[in-house]
Amino acid sequence: MAESEFMMSPPVGVAGRKPKTSIYTMLLVISLIALLFGCLMLWLEIKQLEGTFGGVKGRISMNAAPERILAASACYELGNAT
Repeated sequence: MAESEFMMSPPVGVAGRKPKTSIYTMLLVISLIALLFGCLMLWLEIKQLEGTFGGVKGRISMNAAPERILAASACYELGNAT
């Protein structure tokens, strides 16, 4: 009678043996750490550039870009004229 009690499986709801950690669980943990590290590095990069997620800080020069485009197109047209 005592031997049959040891051979029986535990009843439902009673904690049995803890399952072994598989390689897939470890890969999930490694990927979670990598994602958190990447988010941290992105946040530090944005803070280093003094930017914010919603706005722009500093001066933005929009007048310089059209002048450069016009100058570049004029040079290109002169080069094609010959």
